Amino acid sequence: MDAIGQLELTWAQGYNGSPARYIDKDVICYQCGSNVKFVAEDGAETVFNFKGNGVGPFAVHPNAKCFAVAEQCLNPKICIYVYPTFRELVMLEDGTQLEYHKMSFSQSEYLCTVSGVPDFELILWNYTNGTKLTSTKVPSEPITSMNFNPGSWRQICITTERSITLWQTEQSNDKYLLQPQKVKLPPSEPSIYGDEDKDRDQPTRASTRMTSYTIDVPRPAIAGLVGEKAEQLEEIQDLTPRVIPLCQAWTPGGDLFIGCKGGQLMRVDGEVIKARVLYYPPLRAETPMSRATSAANSRFQSQTDLINMSDDSNSMTEGSFDCIVLHKRGLYVGGQDGMLRLIDTKSEDCRVLEQCNINHPIKSLSFPPSYRRLAIGSCEGSLHLYEAGIPNSLKLLKDLHWGTIMGIGCLTGNEHVVSVKEDGELQVWTMDKGKFVSSVSVGVPATCMACSPLTHVAAVGTVSGHVMIVDLTNVQKPRIIKSTRMYHVPVSNLTYDVDGNFLIAGAENGQVFVIDGRASKDFNPIGYTVVEGEILTITTFTVNGVVKVSITTNSSGNRRNGADALLYFELPEDILKDPRKSVQSLKCDFKDAAIKKMVLKFGIPSFGGAVAEGNLLFAVSQKTKKLHQISLPDEIPKKGHAEPLLPETEFPGHQLPGAKLLLSPHGKWLASYGIDGYVQVRAIGSLDRFISIRPHDYHSGGVRNIAFSDDSQSVFTTGQDGVICCYSWNYSSTGIGKAKSAMESARARKTKLMQGQKDEDEVVRKMSDWVPPLRSDRPVSAEMDQSEKVDSKIMTKMERAALEQALASDEIYRTPTPTAATNATWQDMQKLEWVKAEDAQYHDVKKDLRVQIRDMRRTIQEMLKQNETLPAIEKLGRHEFDLDIEEQNRLQTEADSEVQRVREEIEFDNLAKIYLREMIKKECWDDMKVKGRAVQAFYSNLEVSNFPMRERSKDFEKLLNTVTIRRTIELAELAARKSEIEVANRPTTTAEKKNVPAPVTKAPTKDSSDENIHQDDDLGEGEDEDGEKPSTTGSLGAQYGGGSDLFYSQFDLHTREQKINQIILLEDAIHRIKVAFNKEFADIHLKKVSEIGKIKEKNKRIKKIMDDIDLDEEIFLPLLSIYEEPEQLLEVKDEEVKVEKYLTPEQKKKKEEEDKMEEERRLKEKGDNARERGLGMMMGGVLEIKKEDELKKDVPKPLFMQTKEQKDWTEDEKRLAGEYEQKVKDLNEEREKYRKQLETELRKLQSIIQDSMGGFDEMLTQVFMKKIKVMMVVYQEELKILRLRASLLVEEELETQEQELNRLVEHKKSLKALTAAAMIESKKHLDAYKNDYENLQYEDKAMDKTFKREFNDVTALQQDQLYRLFRRRPKIPRLKGFDTPAAPSTGDHGLPNPFADRPSTARQHAQAKNNVESAINDLDRDVNNPEGVELSVWERLCKFRRIKIENEFLIKQKALVFAEMEAFYRKRQDEDEILKNEIEDLQMKISKLKNDEARVNLNLEVQLLLKQGQVETDTSTFIADYKNSALIHRSVVEELNTNIKKLGEDKIASMVESKDFRKGIIQLEWEHKKMLMEMEDFQNKMKDIQFMKVTREIQLFLNNVAEYEAKKADEINKLEQTIMTQLKHHEKKLAHQKKILREHNRTIKAKDADNTNIDSDLMERNVTVNERKLIDEVNADRRSDAGKDKRYMEIVQRRKLVDLAKAQAQEVAVLRAEVERLRMRTFPALVQVEH
Repeated sequence: MDAIGQLELTWAQGYNGSPARYIDKDVICYQCGSNVKFVAEDGAETVFNFKGNGVGPFAVHPNAKCFAVAEQCLNPKICIYVYPTFRELVMLEDGTQLEYHKMSFSQSEYLCTVSGVPDFELILWNYTNGTKLTSTKVPSEPITSMNFNPGSWRQICITTERSITLWQTEQSNDKYLLQPQKVKLPPSEPSIYGDEDKDRDQPTRASTRMTSYTIDVPRPAIAGLVGEKAEQLEEIQDLTPRVIPLCQAWTPGGDLFIGCKGGQLMRVDGEVIKARVLYYPPLRAETPMSRATSAANSRFQSQTDLINMSDDSNSMTEGSFDCIVLHKRGLYVGGQDGMLRLIDTKSEDCRVLEQCNINHPIKSLSFPPSYRRLAIGSCEGSLHLYEAGIPNSLKLLKDLHWGTIMGIGCLTGNEHVVSVKEDGELQVWTMDKGKFVSSVSVGVPATCMACSPLTHVAAVGTVSGHVMIVDLTNVQKPRIIKSTRMYHVPVSNLTYDVDGNFLIAGAENGQVFVIDGRASKDFNPIGYTVVEGEILTITTFTVNGVVKVSITTNSSGNRRNGADALLYFELPEDILKDPRKSVQSLKCDFKDAAIKKMVLKFGIPSFGGAVAEGNLLFAVSQKTKKLHQISLPDEIPKKGHAEPLLPETEFPGHQLPGAKLLLSPHGKWLASYGIDGYVQVRAIGSLDRFISIRPHDYHSGGVRNIAFSDDSQSVFTTGQDGVICCYSWNYSSTGIGKAKSAMESARARKTKLMQGQKDEDEVVRKMSDWVPPLRSDRPVSAEMDQSEKVDSKIMTKMERAALEQALASDEIYRTPTPTAATNATWQDMQKLEWVKAEDAQYHDVKKDLRVQIRDMRRTIQEMLKQNETLPAIEKLGRHEFDLDIEEQNRLQTEADSEVQRVREEIEFDNLAKIYLREMIKKECWDDMKVKGRAVQAFYSNLEVSNFPMRERSKDFEKLLNTVTIRRTIELAELAARKSEIEVANRPTTTAEKKNVPAPVTKAPTKDSSDENIHQDDDLGEGEDEDGEKPSTTGSLGAQYGGGSDLFYSQFDLHTREQKINQIILLEDAIHRIKVAFNKEFADIHLKKVSEIGKIKEKNKRIKKIMDDIDLDEEIFLPLLSIYEEPEQLLEVKDEEVKVEKYLTPEQKKKKEEEDKMEEERRLKEKGDNARERGLGMMMGGVLEIKKEDELKKDVPKPLFMQTKEQKDWTEDEKRLAGEYEQKVKDLNEEREKYRKQLETELRKLQSIIQDSMGGFDEMLTQVFMKKIKVMMVVYQEELKILRLRASLLVEEELETQEQELNRLVEHKKSLKALTAAAMIESKKHLDAYKNDYENLQYEDKAMDKTFKREFNDVTALQQDQLYRLFRRRPKIPRLKGFDTPAAPSTGDHGLPNPFADRPSTARQHAQAKNNVESAINDLDRDVNNPEGVELSVWERLCKFRRIKIENEFLIKQKALVFAEMEAFYRKRQDEDEILKNEIEDLQMKISKLKNDEARVNLNLEVQLLLKQGQVETDTSTFIADYKNSALIHRSVVEELNTNIKKLGEDKIASMVESKDFRKGIIQLEWEHKKMLMEMEDFQNKMKDIQFMKVTREIQLFLNNVAEYEAKKADEINKLEQTIMTQLKHHEKKLAHQKKILREHNRTIKAKDADNTNIDSDLMERNVTVNERKLIDEVNADRRSDAGKDKRYMEIVQRRKLVDLAKAQAQEVAVLRAEVERLRMRTFPALVQVEH
């Protein structure tokens, strides 16, 4: 097959939102599956087929018109190609072992890559020469973005979801080094942002809060971590939700904008390396705002006004910053909301300058070098262009509707290709160039597709089981013309035969439908057949008009196992003419014989399947992955004699299992494809030779579908990556003949079908559009709609109700005719038709059967009624009348199984509870050596419990024994050493030595401990001869059975072993204390049990007494509660069970036997008992005569007293009556006496019971008080244990910290060694480079000196002129902007490139070199040659000058490199110094840590017992803080208190004396103050009199009182006359006014009439005025307001006059006040003249 030629990629289509970048000024490129697609802004497209092994990351150079593609394989390579020639520029190798994760180009010749497993390295390349400059390790987290700083290639930013890292590249000539700087991510919510500013305090460790020092212990040491885990602990413990970086954009100043997943935008300061969040998204509202709703109604909406994001809460939410790019005007951002926004980066409030609605999620943003347009990519497969700064300039470049392609096919005519996406979008493409033509959505997710060879239609299978026919006769306007539901499950396969007459459909349920492929037959189904298992593939092959169909199936339930069976049948042309002959019934199920159905088994599980000429079947083995050739039998094998299909020949296949096969239309070529991404095409005659192409990558799912064009000249492939690829043949010289045969076959087939195609297309055009029913017939799942299920349930209920009604009325019930469901399949409809036909055929038979059933029902009902009247012994059970015994047995079996199931569930539940009970009982009861119980008082709520104790383990006993022996040896050794020292220091005689008794330690006895309990003396302030006092031992354990001579002193616990031994001894002491108390508790418990027994005995006598004296009182009956007798909890009594006990049949039978035996025994006892009969006859039924029994007997009354009246009694009878009365009286007296005796005994017994219970309660109170003290002692011992364990923990933490510090020291030393080596090497290179640099400078100076020797052949004047020209240098223009060297000024704000003012270093160097070259060329022109200088001399000068200028340029470059090398060397020196300082700091920390360890071991914490009242510090907190306290002897405080009291008494006496004296002084001061106040009062009164005004009236009264009175009387008379005159005048005036009032009333009435007329006139005038006003307003602009200045001047003048009037009024007021003041001065004043 390889001799025919090669398959070359013609076009590819598909875009999933991957980064789309500008590679040229108007060309966009992006990754298209395994290819790279180039799209020009005018729509022209080019595709580049990458030939590497797998496709990895893809990167585009921003300026150099090249792109890089990485392989994805073992030892992948990076290939860099030049656009548009696609020439391979360089191949980068040995970068990683398995994969690359990310790539990015700088603005110059550098490429940065990040590798994946297993390397995880950041690598810097010089891609121009393929050099790997440097590499470093990076974390293994997935990278979200990576970019160079456009202004400096030395800065790289890499972001992951958990970190931001800035990498700085340092260079020393040809040595490179990458240094990281991590940026701490801010919180994701502003509410927790303030907590980050708080410094976290280092945790401290102290034994208790009473210590006066603390130890700094870092968190890793507390956690016990050393190494990398210790360094990562802070990150692990950081639970603050932080932002998730997604994208980045550099600024010209070196800062970074970071877009985050949660909708945050932050800025990273490049100098301080700190991030600050600029924008937080608002919280999501429950209901959308009206602004968001209105924004979604329009497709393109822009906003040019400035919008404040803080005010507009719905502007940007989560997902709005998925991609960002920087522009001169601001920051363009886009995200999931489909809005493109321009954010003002200069403002702090993040204002939106413009926005545009893309209506698709934005995943990619890219600017060309000119920064005029913006390419916008969407994950939905669209590409847009947007003019920056022009909101309404959005232009759709491509809209491919990305998604998984479920099927592909070629329309007849070889012009168009059809594909269908997973969401049901059907698309039409041109076959030659792959241009998108049109699309239509079927509205349901699609699963497969097939194109008809007969007519221009496409069949689409959906997940709802529908097969939809799409009309493509007009490819510009495709439409759906028919939809038929074939399955309740998704359609998995659709295949046309080569002539297009049949459409075969298959699904997972094993049903294969054959549909008429002709439009003239309305695409109606013909019939179906069923196969076992899941259908995998369906293929057809036509031979002599007979369509042979082969179907591979899998019956194992796992598709990965491959096909294990083959269904093979034929479809002759006769089926199309009369399908009824080939089906069995109206269900349309094919007859096996009619279609020659054969079911064959595969000997080897296989994938795929294709039938070729000669009944050859091709399949791919599941195990070996090789291609197998299998011959199919010509005849149907006999039943039971079918042999498995075994391969005859096998050929090389694919690398992975699961390959599929497809036969070309002319049947000569076989194509195989699979998930390995390869397509292999081979000729049927030479299957061992094939042509292989790799259109899709294995990592993206490989190849999904392929299709041949009608003439087999093109191959179309689709993959899981959503890309369509078209490959065309590039025939060799020998392959042209093969191509001609394929084309001739296609031409012949086209000629054959031409007329039929025209007719069928005409029918298709006339078919109307398919309209879905009102109730959706296109569900999105293959299951029945929930509503349909509800309808079926409702119908079932209705039918049941009708049946019950018919039975109640004794009528014949007829089942209603079934109707089709709303969403029924074609097969369901056929079944209904079959049911209806069968119903019509057997109508009479069914009617007769219904009548017979009715008669039988009546007979049975009569039998039931008769049975009810029979006696019980003759009555039959209801189940005896059940005619359907099988149904009855089935129901009984179901009930029994359900009962058994429930019983098993209950048993398992009970078993689980029993297991849980046993575990709890074992843990809390069986394993307890001393069970926990309590003793309760009789008369109070007092309760005392014991100490539950477990059995001590053997290991602990062994450890305790070991510690005891060691401690005994230590004490013996200490005593021996002490005695030797005493003997050495104090000489003694032999006699004294003999008389010295041995030291004996006596343990406190119980009596002494009891005395110690009640003693109130001091706890002890020092040590006596026997040992320490409890005040220094820290507990009273020795007084309660916990004492021991083996304890260490609290002042001697320095070593770790001592502390551990002390803990073990203290635990043993606690055990002994608890054991001692438990013994006392056991005694008190037994005491209560005995008391309860005594009380029960006494209660028996009390009950007997109460019965004798007929007294009804409650008897106190004490019982042990469950707390006192916890064993009761483990026993379940019968009265506690509230439900009836379930008995098995065996238990019931046994119980009946026991009851029967008990009844027999009872009846036997009731029989003749000789013992009881004899006792009753001989002794009255009692063995002993008791007094109380005799007293209960009454005196027998004589008979005559009952029969005769008293007057009829005789003398003897009267005497007998008197005796009877005397006996009754004596009996009553005796009874009363006996009653009093019993009552006395009752009270005595009750008092005894009360006294005994009261005494027990007192004993229990004492035990309770002791329990409290014992618990106090236990807590004291446990507190000592906790202190010791805390100190041990501190020691362990200090050891861990020391290990970590030592590790850090070693690590820093290793780093310092590396740094020192790097510094030495850098110094070596620096010296060598410095030597070269100095030599170059010397050579440059030497050129100046040799100038005259070079030009000694000219005159001196010419030599001077030439030297000046030699020293002349061209003026090199300064670079004005990035990519714009000819910009008029650097301050031109019209340049959209944000980096125009700050070009990159490489761009500057390249531009400067070009400028120098052009300037030198200008100087070398002949016009600059001075007169008289020969041309040869001038050329020699130009050459010499060029060499000089090039040397100077080289010196400048060398100077820059030398400066970089010096900076690199200084940086290494600084790093070495920093490491040195860090090592010194670590060593200081280690030294400090050792001091802390020594302090912890020497400065011990001692637990002391202090009596109440002696704690003089503040103990308001729960745990007192004694850091600033001191422990002193009590006598010191008492002595100080005595002195203070004495001095206080002296001071009080002095204060009393001073108080009395001060009292007299205060009294005198008070009297003096009183006199002063009286004097002041008199002076005020005198002043009031002096300043009082004396009027003329007062003067007249003072001069002559009588004349004043006469004058007053005269005035009064005049006033009275005046009043009378005014009254008369008033009456006249009143009458006149009333007359005027009447006239006014008449005037008012007249005026009212006039006003009414005026109002009507006023309304008319208002209308006129308004009209005039409107006219005037219209003409207002045409008139010139000439009088406005005049009016304005009048207003100003009036205002000035008003101000002047106000000022004058104020002056008049002031003058009036002054006049009043002068007038007051004329009044006389009585002023006392002072002498």
